[in-house]
Amino acid sequence: MSIVFKRLKSLSFVLLFALSLSSCTQMKVDKLNKKGMAFFEQKKFKKANQVFTEILSLDKDFMPAYFNRAIANSFLSKNKSALKDLNHIIKTQAYSEETILNRAIIYENLGKYKKAIKDYDKILKVNPKHLQATHFKGISLYYTGDFNAAIKEYDKAIKNGLNVTGVYYNKGVALDCLNKYKEAIQTYSKAIKLDKKFKQAIYARGVAYYNLKDIRLAKANLEYAKKLGYPKAASTLKTIK
Repeated sequence: MSIVFKRLKSLSFVLLFALSLSSCTQMKVDKLNKKGMAFFEQKKFKKANQVFTEILSLDKDFMPAYFNRAIANSFLSKNKSALKDLNHIIKTQAYSEETILNRAIIYENLGKYKKAIKDYDKILKVNPKHLQATHFKGISLYYTGDFNAAIKEYDKAIKNGLNVTGVYYNKGVALDCLNKYKEAIQTYSKAIKLDKKFKQAIYARGVAYYNLKDIRLAKANLEYAKKLGYPKAASTLKTIK
């Protein structure tokens, strides 16, 4: 799972810290911030990282630069550096949902699932119907091996209005792990209904049919996944007689 990136609406930060800067320095910070965000738009994350670091050399209290540098580092797979910046923001300012959410995702990327769950719970304590936090908590629970708990979180997210391929696919995978193949097939089908070329879900549905000894439907799904270019499909078909 990739980290969430949203362009900051950082006007409040700018106004808050402008008073501590000279007008010339503030002008340079603003110009650099625009430059850094432009690099984000172009997916030039290394250059964006350098720009936000330069901003912080001018003003160590400019919080948006810490946040944006953290996001840039996450795209560069420098999760520990990203974590350091996010921790600084969380320590320095009041509750920030977006910062905690991104920290949780980085914890997840680092395999620190219990810490990720703790951060998701912080968000859910404030906003019990937060769709991303609920869904992502389910993913972390899945990686801890608690498949039933993961499914409960996926179901909460769906009940609260999350209707995307990912949540149905993830629920299907958890059901597969519990050998609940019929339910898994139904769930994969919901994902496929949203995206008829969702090859991962089509492949997984084929395997679930195979586990139910329905060779005809297993082959049909696996053949379609192969046609769509899913790499595992061809080798799996060779094992089916």
